[in-house]
Amino acid sequence: MANGKAVERTGVLILCLLSGLTVGYFVGELCRNVQVLNWMNYAGQFGLDTPVQVNLGVIWFSLQIKFNLSIASILGLLLGVFVYRKL
Repeated sequence: MANGKAVERTGVLILCLLSGLTVGYFVGELCRNVQVLNWMNYAGQFGLDTPVQVNLGVIWFSLQIKFNLSIASILGLLLGVFVYRKL
């Protein structure tokens, strides 16, 4: 029974982190045109530029992932961790 509780807590943590990143991204986009707050939208990108393609005959898929982290996204991520710890 304790293992189910750990899985549930992990799911809540992932949900809080993703929610914090999303809220941070939107706050950064809203601050883009505000002169005093445009520093929050300073971002860096990293990830795969070309997709990795796998063809197994029966199934074919490609994977491409890119991260665009801004200061507002990181602040949102920290807010998600704070909310998780308060739960």
